[in-house]
Amino acid sequence: MNLVQKLPIGLGLACLMMMSSCSKEDVQTPAPAKSERSDANMRDEGGFIKVFPIFNSTFGQLGCNIHPNGWSRSGNASSNAVGYPTGNSSLAYLFGNPAWPWEKALPSIPGALDANNSILTVSTSTKINVIDFEATAGKRSAVETKIKNLKPGKLYKVTFWATTTVSKVKQNNKIQAYAHALSLDWIYPDGKENALVLSLNSNNAALWKTYSITFEAKHSEQVLTFTAFTKNEGEFAYAHLFVDHNSIKEVESPSYPNP
Repeated sequence: MNLVQKLPIGLGLACLMMMSSCSKEDVQTPAPAKSERSDANMRDEGGFIKVFPIFNSTFGQLGCNIHPNGWSRSGNASSNAVGYPTGNSSLAYLFGNPAWPWEKALPSIPGALDANNSILTVSTSTKINVIDFEATAGKRSAVETKIKNLKPGKLYKVTFWATTTVSKVKQNNKIQAYAHALSLDWIYPDGKENALVLSLNSNNAALWKTYSITFEAKHSEQVLTFTAFTKNEGEFAYAHLFVDHNSIKEVESPSYPNP
């Protein structure tokens, strides 16, 4: 089922105008990341350079349908970039546009290792359907990134922050609401597998919460997607994701006592 709903013409045109008018002067350059890797700890016991796994951060230019390096709009949800936009927002404004402030500005992200100047935003107007997940694809957007330098069979832990908030820009005939859930899915060459479904209820709306998932790598590179859902069908909501520069690490397999 491919149900696509469009935002009002005014908001859609504003989004497109913002994309076409982006200039170097409008771009906010992220602060350089602090590196904790010295020459000593970048080499293994044999003296060879270690290859670290890569989970791309959400640092980058702000804008409607503009994404940080290593991220893109996912083809596993709606292709309607006007009706269901994605892009990099600031803590105060939807897609960094001062004309689109949040009803409640987001706070700084607690525990993040780097300055948080940009967050990834997805949009949705559908509730989760556990019986037919794909039936909702036309009414929500998604973003994805490729996690690289994995060792198949090894365990990894990825950490990120997520929240939801409401824009002051009202939309005709649509009820603005907080996003209710965030879904993470692995995209493999032979299919898709759900990684995690997070609850984003009103208790943590406009407040950041840290999440993590531990997974066993199946391939050296794996695509991870993020998409959102509302509590009630037809509500329109935004969900936000933040990833810093040190959000993935290899972890030891749990040890169990012999029977």
